[in-house]
Formats: sequence, structure tokens, C-alpha cells
Amino acid sequence: MRHTNHAIRAALSTSQHLAHATLGTLPLLRHTLATAQRVQIAYVSGEGEATVRVIEPVEVRRSKAGDWYVRAHDHLRDAARSFRLDRITTYTETA
Repeated sequence: MRHTNHAIRAALSTSQHLAHATLGTLPLLRHTLATAQRVQIAYVSGEGEATVRVIEPVEVRRSKAGDWYVRAHDHLRDAARSFRLDRITTYTETA
């Protein structure tokens, strides 16, 4: 775990593209969602509907089935929602 945290911090000090290449998309996304206050995501639902959302992450966790989810306040729906990380196609931390 200590090695992973050090790698994440080192990668985040470089550009996001280099960080993706160093860490891979999923670990960097998990780290961003665990530490950011507000993130804009492009999300594709299980039915294939694509939306852009602004979320305030609360918790990132792995389901019993092994999928990663973020529980967050969703500004589009003005409600708590969960989003599966492998359905997030792009993301940007916002102010």
C-alpha cells in the first residue's frame, strides 16, 4: 500500500497523461475520486445512455462482485448516486 501511495503521488506531480501511462486508468481514477471534492465525469449507464455529471465523491469501494463504485452526490439528479468506475469514460477534477 505504501508503495502504491508513493507511486500515485509521484505520478500526480506529472501530467495526467503520464500518470495514466504510469499507473493505469483505474488506479488513478480511484485515487482522484477518493481525494477530490468535485469531479466532472462522462458516464455511460448500463443501458448505454451517455451523460455528463458533476459529482462530489463520498466513498470509493469495491463490490462483492469485484466491481469498483463511487458513491457521490450527483448534481444532475441532486441526489446521492453510485457510479461504476468502468463506466466512467472521462473525468476532470473541478473547483
